[in-house]
Amino acid sequence: MELQGKTALVTGGGIRLGKAFSLALAKEGVNIIVQYNSSKKPAEETAEEIRSLGVKAVTIGANFNNPDAVEQIIPQSRQHFDQVDILINNAAVYLKGKGLETSREIWEKQFRINLQAPFILTRAFAQQLPNGQPGRVLNIADAQIIQHDTDHFAYRLTKYALVEMTQMFALELAPAITVNALGLGIMLPLAGKEDVDLQAYANNYIPLKRTGSPEIAVENALHLIKSDFTTGAFLRVDGGQYL
Repeated sequence: MELQGKTALVTGGGIRLGKAFSLALAKEGVNIIVQYNSSKKPAEETAEEIRSLGVKAVTIGANFNNPDAVEQIIPQSRQHFDQVDILINNAAVYLKGKGLETSREIWEKQFRINLQAPFILTRAFAQQLPNGQPGRVLNIADAQIIQHDTDHFAYRLTKYALVEMTQMFALELAPAITVNALGLGIMLPLAGKEDVDLQAYANNYIPLKRTGSPEIAVENALHLIKSDFTTGAFLRVDGGQYL
């Protein structure tokens, strides 16, 4: 896909990797819709940075715990742009807890935000594109799901299901719309744990002896978005950590 002049919706697009995806697409000439929940100020600052690159940017606030709010994101986006050509389902929550520790509240919150919202958005995204119009959906998954663990029980289930949904929608929406998933390893410290020595961790657990970065995440995201012959893929980018 030629990106110049296209429009992208990036969920969680104002902070961390979402911001990196938003800015990278803007540098390719893509107009950006920056979705946010509680990070209104960072989202507005990211939108200003995007506009400085010579493309359009708007922000849309929506709480993914509220399905009705999620349903309104694509219609709100189309109040600013004729259509949305690219959807990056990036927003997620990472709640800790083994299976027996996972409350109904945690379970429902994880599934609403990490799985139900991408489903609602992908469906609405596909429906708003004219028949046969090329489109791109990129779901941000997690490389660690290929190894079983119970530390983040509900979170892991949502990311397993997101990859399966990626493949099912890839079949259903072909040939015009490609749907891929990016399984990221460590690209940034966890929020609130910025003082962790990631190099020491990499030396012990990652075969390539380094962690990733927003730049590496962006490079692989752009590859999947630009590709005209890749759909249903789950691209793991983890330095070999989960081999």
